[in-house]
Amino acid sequence: MRTTQKILCVLSTCFMLIKAPAQNNKTAFSLQEAIDFALQNNVNAINASKDIEKGRHLINENIGSGLVQINASAQYNYNIKPPVFIFPNVLGPNPDPNQFVAINAAPLNSMNASATASMVVVSGQYFIGIQTAKTFLELTKQQKIKTDREVKEQVYKTYYLVLIAGESERILDSSLKIINRSVFETEQLHKEGLIEALDVEQLRLIQYNTQDAYNQIKQSKELALISLKYQMGYPMEKEIQLTDNLENLIHAAQFEGLISSLTDSIDVRSNIDYKLISQKLLIDKKQIQLQRAAAYPSLSTFFTVGGNFFNNERWLFLGEGTSSNLNGVIWGFQLNVPIFSSWSRVSKLQQLKIEMQKTQNLQRNVERGLQLGYHNAKTQVTNNYKRYLTAKKGFELAEKIRRVNNIKYREGLISSLNLSQSEQQYFESQQKYFQAVFELLNAKIELDKSMNKF
Repeated sequence: MRTTQKILCVLSTCFMLIKAPAQNNKTAFSLQEAIDFALQNNVNAINASKDIEKGRHLINENIGSGLVQINASAQYNYNIKPPVFIFPNVLGPNPDPNQFVAINAAPLNSMNASATASMVVVSGQYFIGIQTAKTFLELTKQQKIKTDREVKEQVYKTYYLVLIAGESERILDSSLKIINRSVFETEQLHKEGLIEALDVEQLRLIQYNTQDAYNQIKQSKELALISLKYQMGYPMEKEIQLTDNLENLIHAAQFEGLISSLTDSIDVRSNIDYKLISQKLLIDKKQIQLQRAAAYPSLSTFFTVGGNFFNNERWLFLGEGTSSNLNGVIWGFQLNVPIFSSWSRVSKLQQLKIEMQKTQNLQRNVERGLQLGYHNAKTQVTNNYKRYLTAKKGFELAEKIRRVNNIKYREGLISSLNLSQSEQQYFESQQKYFQAVFELLNAKIELDKSMNKF
């Protein structure tokens, strides 16, 4: 039985070692996988988690400050030349009041040691301080949610940019191949004297413009990929691939059903921005309670033990003449009663109340702003979806016109000027389509944020 368990343990360890590099070497990401990776590796997301950990230690610090505190102290003196007391020689075998006798006032070696244990018994500030620290921890957790949402938003938008740039690059590359072939064929016809040089130059102008657009979109894609790696916390030197595509993302959003289900207003209390300002208001109230508690009496207890050690040998504790003395054992209480602070506590309390009033005003403003943001996002999604449908139809129509005109041009039914116009229409409709896609997806992000679905 033990042998079987050992074999299973070894196999499990080997499996984990094999599986770990596969995860670390992941290079292909869907949109959701990119977001999950960013939440684990983005610096801001990591630091937000560290802030939560720091908040937990802050609570422990506040709790520990009121529990038993033990402090010890020791002081060692080596009297190279001990101080002396001077007395008249009135004692001894030959007393003479006019003569004086010097007596050492301290031993050669001496050490004083003490230990004190103290603990808070009653303190309003202590207990309210712990509650305040817990409230700060909740605020930190909500700030973590806010940070994660910002990281997700950045990844969403940059992921969309990379996909749009990649799709544009693919279309322009295909167009460039077709144009290059048309230029070659036209040049051959010109050499045979069948067409004019102006037709060749017209096509070359289209070729140059398309090549320039292709180079620009290729560079934009590279920059977007670098930005995406940065936001994900992904190694810059490694290749990365995106597995989602625009059409699938748009289809998954189900815009028609989403738009038809939108209501006139939303409950903003679940929104993270409203939660943050509400938590800030709660902290302001705790600060007021803490300031009021500063005027309450506090009681603490302590226990002290002290002792002295001394001798006249060369080293302390090494000679036989070392003596010790228990210097005292004390147990007591300390009561602090604030009586008058020259109105400083009252002034601080009034400042905190004013700060709370400001936070209340901000809370109402945030509520109105979230409602306004929802209405704007709802309108943007509705309008952008209509614009997307129109741009898509226009792009499809321009592509059809372009394809037909290319055929007509080869058959000599239209001039190079007509072909140039159709290419320009196709390029402009392509830009409008991808711009509409990007604006639609970004509007969806803003809507999801306002509805707390992000």
